[in-house]
Amino acid sequence: MCGFHIVLFVLSLAAWPQAYAQAPSLFLTLQDIHSRAEIAKTEPWARESLHELIREADAFPESYEKRFGLQSVELPPEGGQWIHWYVCPDTGTPLSFRPPNHNVCPDTGKEYSGYPFDQVVYQLRNDALGRAALTLGLAYRFTNRERYAREAAQILTAYADRYQSWPLHDNHGNPTANGGKAYSQTLDESIWLINIAWTYDLVRGAGVLDASAKAHIENDLLRASYQTVSKAHKGPTDNIQSWINAAIAAVGFTLKDSTLIHEAIDGPIGFRSQMRNFVTQGFWIEGTFGYHFYALRALVATAQMAKLHGINLWVQEPALLSLFNGPLGIVLPNGYLPAFNDSNPVNLYEQDYLYEQAYTASKNPRYLPVMLKYGRASREALLFGVARPPKPPRLALKSEVFDKAGFAALRNKINDFTVVVKFGQHGGPHGHYDKLSFVLYSQGHIMGIDPGTQLYGLPLHQLWDSMTIAHNTVSVDEQRQSAATGRLISWKTNPNWTTITMDAGSIYPGVFFDRSIVLTPNYCLIADHVHSSTFHTVDWIYHDAGTLEIAKPAFTQKVTDLPAKNGYGLLKDVWRSVDGGPLIARFVDYSNEQASEESNPNSPVASIRSRNLSADEAADNPSNTAVMELTIPADTNQELMRGEAPGHNLKKPVSFVLVRKQGADVRFTAVLSPKPDLNLNVQQGGNSQNHRVLITGQDFSDRISVEPPLTVEHSRSGARTQK
Repeated sequence: MCGFHIVLFVLSLAAWPQAYAQAPSLFLTLQDIHSRAEIAKTEPWARESLHELIREADAFPESYEKRFGLQSVELPPEGGQWIHWYVCPDTGTPLSFRPPNHNVCPDTGKEYSGYPFDQVVYQLRNDALGRAALTLGLAYRFTNRERYAREAAQILTAYADRYQSWPLHDNHGNPTANGGKAYSQTLDESIWLINIAWTYDLVRGAGVLDASAKAHIENDLLRASYQTVSKAHKGPTDNIQSWINAAIAAVGFTLKDSTLIHEAIDGPIGFRSQMRNFVTQGFWIEGTFGYHFYALRALVATAQMAKLHGINLWVQEPALLSLFNGPLGIVLPNGYLPAFNDSNPVNLYEQDYLYEQAYTASKNPRYLPVMLKYGRASREALLFGVARPPKPPRLALKSEVFDKAGFAALRNKINDFTVVVKFGQHGGPHGHYDKLSFVLYSQGHIMGIDPGTQLYGLPLHQLWDSMTIAHNTVSVDEQRQSAATGRLISWKTNPNWTTITMDAGSIYPGVFFDRSIVLTPNYCLIADHVHSSTFHTVDWIYHDAGTLEIAKPAFTQKVTDLPAKNGYGLLKDVWRSVDGGPLIARFVDYSNEQASEESNPNSPVASIRSRNLSADEAADNPSNTAVMELTIPADTNQELMRGEAPGHNLKKPVSFVLVRKQGADVRFTAVLSPKPDLNLNVQQGGNSQNHRVLITGQDFSDRISVEPPLTVEHSRSGARTQK
């Protein structure tokens, strides 16, 4: 019989009430832990996860001391600094720490020392100690080995001794309300505080802390850190507030403080308020999938704590589960979500640790393909997952629009050719000025790309990532778009094609921008209309992961007259064609690098796993060559440019094509095709009120009337259909 059984069943009746009063209750009860241990006896995935937890606990403190070049479990001498400062300024690659005190750029070998680089390492040490404390606390409850509880308690006591003496400081070293003590912002401190509170919940009944030590931890660490994080962000601050709420809930439930619990869940900016105001059709308000799941981690933590204390937010607040549904509607065929706004491509399957908890709460079979893709290697599967889920259905991919959230996925039933477009809210501080931009996927590759984001401490983040010209959209008068909310004009699906027409909203004063997209298995038509009562210069731009090869026309003039501002100064090796087209070009992607962006290795992992997932991820992103052909019909009122722009990997520029037109009423027509052997011919005509496009291939002819209601007249081998 394992030690856990001894704790649970051999306590004398006289001792039971006191022991039970100190038993864990924040995320798991003693009975929950017993049930988890029983699952590990019969399920190999759970057994391996439990073994990994014990291995990690056994490796402490040597693992911590070796990683940071220390002789003992020392706390940092001062609070940590913002991890976004820890970046190679020339390449954008995160710095690498090499003990005992070297902050090295892996690309150049250059070292960086002093403030803020050394202080970022202090944050990394706090991350490591917070994770170690929780791992030790869990290991104690699963094994009843007092050594684990004692080492966890020592970490808690050390922080209680030191925490109050650390000065308040923000990302710039100033004592502002948004700053922390152990960390430089309340966001990171909140994440750490949840781990600290859970650790205390796990070990306070282990007999390794006397009453004085418990009071010291509760008052000088838990409540003191609560005071730090709760003073900030008294307004709608989106994902940061989600983490603050979760941290307040963790302290409240741990200390049975109903005032804190109410603040976290029912307060003016608590959990329920966020569910009402920050979720639309299953999408998080910031319009970025990195922050969608970042916030969801905190929201799920709050829901899990509340449910254990009789408040079932999973049921009471349906917007919570909707956040698991929304991404399923626009995920790309390889399982990634677009790098919209301040995000990089997000692997939906890596969110399995969250879907484990959502499935346990809802038993929704739609979550199973995500939850089971990588073999249940997450620690959350061990701690919160069901023992034996049913066989998962296939992940259903279909054309889908979310008119209020402002996302749409256009797909077809023949191949993986997919377009995902965004037209909704700006996204607050993490939004990009890129209304009606899109990403394009084909042949297992993300081809038409979004720049996503660099680390925020890199100047390029401000100079490029959010700029209009960095995205697949239009820019007017070389200016950045304004923050705006677009709207859906029309949406049609058909067995042979999907169409959408959108309005960008007030992106420029007095300028109107409509975009129509038609997706078929053979091509994607982008038809844009920009009109105003005054004359403007309008730039249409498309960025692709592939190497650009142009059949015609010739680009012979070096461009030197682009402005330095609004991202234009970062367009490099730009050449102009004196010919108005047509443009016939192709992008060839050999590496598939854009689909496998790595997360920052210095960031604390979202989930601890019993095995590495790199082989699974590689299988989802084949290294085959993908080709995308671009055709733009001739127009006497257009100027064509080509060049290179920054990619997420700053060592690998991204090719672009830019089309410039001038006037008060201009239109752009472009056709992207994954099948260059079709020999597409694209012609445009009509008038200012009814733009028409004719697309012909080897065995078909499509006549498209762009003006709403958009219609497609399709002919193939003598047959004709119309929609």
